Amino acid sequence: MNDDDDSEFASLIPGVKRLHNDRINVYRHRGHKKFIPRTQDSSTPVPENFPSAATPARASHFNTGLQTRLQRRIRQGQVRPEASLDLHGYRQHEAQQALTQFVADALQRGMRMVIVIHGQGYRSQSDAVLKPLVQRWLASQPQVLAWCPAQPRDGAAGASYVYLRNE
Repeated sequence: MNDDDDSEFASLIPGVKRLHNDRINVYRHRGHKKFIPRTQDSSTPVPENFPSAATPARASHFNTGLQTRLQRRIRQGQVRPEASLDLHGYRQHEAQQALTQFVADALQRGMRMVIVIHGQGYRSQSDAVLKPLVQRWLASQPQVLAWCPAQPRDGAAGASYVYLRNE
Protein backbone atom coordinates (compact mmCIF):
# COMPACT_ATOMS: atom_id res chain seq x y z
CA MET A 1 0.00 0.00 0.00
CA ASN A 2 1.17 3.48 -0.69
CA ASP A 3 0.41 6.73 1.14
CA ASP A 4 -2.48 7.64 -1.22
CA ASP A 5 -4.27 4.38 -0.45
CA ASP A 6 -3.74 4.92 3.28
CA SER A 7 -5.16 8.45 3.23
CA GLU A 8 -8.13 7.37 1.09
CA PHE A 9 -8.87 4.45 3.44
CA ALA A 10 -8.53 6.71 6.51
CA SER A 11 -11.02 9.18 5.03
CA LEU A 12 -13.59 6.40 4.55
CA ILE A 13 -13.40 5.25 8.19
CA PRO A 14 -13.41 8.15 10.69
CA GLY A 15 -11.63 7.75 14.00
CA VAL A 16 -9.08 5.20 12.74
CA LYS A 17 -5.46 5.89 13.65
CA ARG A 18 -2.43 4.40 12.00
CA LEU A 19 -0.42 2.04 14.18
CA HIS A 20 3.29 2.78 14.36
CA ASN A 21 4.11 -0.74 15.51
CA ASP A 22 2.31 -4.06 15.51
CA ARG A 23 2.60 -4.76 19.24
CA ILE A 24 -0.34 -4.38 21.55
CA ASN A 25 0.13 -3.80 25.28
CA VAL A 26 -2.60 -5.91 26.89
CA TYR A 27 -1.58 -4.85 30.40
CA ARG A 28 -1.82 -1.09 29.89
CA HIS A 29 -5.47 -0.72 30.84
CA ARG A 30 -5.43 -3.28 33.61
CA GLY A 31 -7.03 -1.95 36.77
CA HIS A 32 -5.43 -2.35 40.16
CA LYS A 33 -7.42 -3.68 43.07
CA LYS A 34 -7.40 -1.53 46.14
CA PHE A 35 -6.34 -3.14 49.40
CA ILE A 36 -9.09 -2.74 51.97
CA PRO A 37 -8.15 -4.00 55.43
CA ARG A 38 -10.86 -6.03 57.09
CA THR A 39 -11.87 -5.25 60.60
CA GLN A 40 -12.21 -7.98 63.14
CA ASP A 41 -15.21 -8.37 65.40
CA SER A 42 -14.02 -7.63 68.92
CA SER A 43 -17.19 -8.87 70.66
CA THR A 44 -15.84 -12.41 71.12
CA PRO A 45 -13.08 -12.58 73.74
CA VAL A 46 -9.94 -14.47 72.79
CA PRO A 47 -8.34 -16.64 75.50
CA GLU A 48 -5.03 -15.38 76.89
CA ASN A 49 -2.95 -18.37 75.81
CA PHE A 50 -4.48 -18.43 72.32
CA PRO A 51 -2.29 -16.65 69.74
CA SER A 52 -3.19 -13.10 68.84
CA ALA A 53 -5.08 -12.41 65.62
CA ALA A 54 -2.53 -9.66 64.90
CA THR A 55 0.15 -12.19 63.99
CA PRO A 56 -0.35 -13.44 60.43
CA ALA A 57 -1.22 -17.05 59.77
CA ARG A 58 1.02 -19.15 57.56
CA ALA A 59 -0.13 -21.55 54.87
CA SER A 60 1.94 -24.39 56.33
CA HIS A 61 4.76 -25.11 58.75
CA PHE A 62 7.45 -27.76 58.68
CA ASN A 63 10.09 -28.16 61.38
CA THR A 64 13.60 -27.80 59.96
CA GLY A 65 14.51 -31.26 61.24
CA LEU A 66 11.97 -33.08 59.06
CA GLN A 67 13.29 -34.77 55.96
CA THR A 68 12.20 -33.30 52.64
CA ARG A 69 10.78 -36.66 51.54
CA LEU A 70 8.59 -36.86 54.66
CA GLN A 71 7.43 -33.26 54.14
CA ARG A 72 6.37 -34.11 50.59
CA ARG A 73 4.53 -37.25 51.77
CA ILE A 74 2.66 -35.20 54.40
CA ARG A 75 1.67 -32.53 51.85
CA GLN A 76 0.45 -35.16 49.37
CA GLY A 77 -1.61 -36.92 52.03
CA GLN A 78 0.38 -40.15 51.78
CA VAL A 79 0.74 -40.33 55.58
CA ARG A 80 -2.79 -41.18 56.62
CA PRO A 81 -4.24 -39.52 59.74
CA GLU A 82 -4.84 -41.75 62.73
CA ALA A 83 -7.46 -39.48 64.32
CA SER A 84 -9.49 -36.40 63.47
CA LEU A 85 -11.04 -33.44 65.26
CA ASP A 86 -13.92 -31.47 63.74
CA LEU A 87 -14.16 -27.90 65.06
CA HIS A 88 -17.20 -26.81 63.03
CA GLY A 89 -19.56 -24.79 65.21
CA TYR A 90 -17.07 -24.24 68.03
CA ARG A 91 -16.42 -20.82 69.49
CA GLN A 92 -12.81 -19.66 69.75
CA HIS A 93 -12.25 -20.58 73.39
CA GLU A 94 -14.06 -23.93 72.95
CA ALA A 95 -11.97 -24.72 69.87
CA GLN A 96 -8.74 -23.92 71.72
CA GLN A 97 -9.68 -26.20 74.61
CA ALA A 98 -10.77 -29.02 72.32
CA LEU A 99 -7.62 -28.71 70.20
CA THR A 100 -5.35 -28.70 73.26
CA GLN A 101 -7.07 -31.79 74.66
CA PHE A 102 -7.07 -33.55 71.26
CA VAL A 103 -3.34 -33.03 70.70
CA ALA A 104 -2.56 -34.14 74.28
CA ASP A 105 -4.63 -37.31 73.83
CA ALA A 106 -3.03 -38.06 70.45
CA LEU A 107 0.45 -37.68 71.94
CA GLN A 108 -0.44 -39.89 74.88
CA ARG A 109 -1.68 -42.60 72.50
CA GLY A 110 1.51 -42.35 70.41
CA MET A 111 -0.17 -41.00 67.27
CA ARG A 112 2.01 -39.19 64.75
CA MET A 113 -0.46 -37.90 62.16
CA VAL A 114 -3.86 -36.36 62.91
CA ILE A 115 -6.21 -34.11 60.99
CA VAL A 116 -7.94 -31.01 62.34
CA ILE A 117 -11.05 -29.87 60.46
CA HIS A 118 -11.46 -26.16 61.12
CA GLY A 119 -13.52 -25.08 58.11
CA GLN A 120 -12.88 -22.27 55.66
CA GLY A 121 -15.17 -19.68 57.18
CA TYR A 122 -17.77 -19.46 54.43
CA ARG A 123 -20.62 -18.84 56.87
CA SER A 124 -18.66 -16.33 58.96
CA GLN A 125 -19.77 -12.74 58.80
CA SER A 126 -16.22 -11.60 58.04
CA ASP A 127 -13.18 -13.82 57.44
CA ALA A 128 -12.58 -17.32 58.70
CA VAL A 129 -12.17 -17.16 62.46
CA LEU A 130 -11.00 -20.61 63.53
CA LYS A 131 -8.69 -21.41 60.63
CA PRO A 132 -6.05 -18.69 61.26
CA LEU A 133 -6.24 -19.10 65.03
CA VAL A 134 -5.78 -22.87 64.79
CA GLN A 135 -2.86 -22.39 62.41
CA ARG A 136 -1.16 -19.90 64.75
CA TRP A 137 -1.73 -22.19 67.73
CA LEU A 138 -0.25 -25.17 65.86
CA ALA A 139 2.80 -23.14 64.82
CA SER A 140 3.45 -22.12 68.42
CA GLN A 141 3.38 -25.66 69.86
CA PRO A 142 6.69 -27.52 70.33
CA GLN A 143 4.98 -30.92 70.07
CA VAL A 144 3.72 -30.10 66.54
CA LEU A 145 6.48 -30.82 64.02
CA ALA A 146 4.49 -29.96 60.90
CA TRP A 147 1.10 -28.89 59.64
CA CYS A 148 -0.25 -28.07 56.20
CA PRO A 149 -3.57 -27.89 54.33
CA ALA A 150 -5.17 -31.25 53.67
CA GLN A 151 -5.74 -32.85 50.29
CA PRO A 152 -9.19 -32.35 48.68
CA ARG A 153 -10.31 -35.85 49.73
CA ASP A 154 -9.67 -34.90 53.38
CA GLY A 155 -11.16 -31.40 53.37
CA ALA A 156 -8.71 -29.28 51.34
CA ALA A 157 -8.18 -25.79 52.82
CA GLY A 158 -10.86 -26.45 55.45
CA ALA A 159 -8.67 -29.02 57.20
CA SER A 160 -5.03 -29.34 58.23
CA TYR A 161 -2.76 -32.34 58.47
CA VAL A 162 -0.85 -32.19 61.76
CA TYR A 163 2.34 -34.23 62.27
CA LEU A 164 3.19 -34.68 65.94
CA ARG A 165 6.46 -35.25 67.80
CA ASN A 166 7.20 -38.81 68.86
CA GLU A 167 7.27 -38.87 72.65
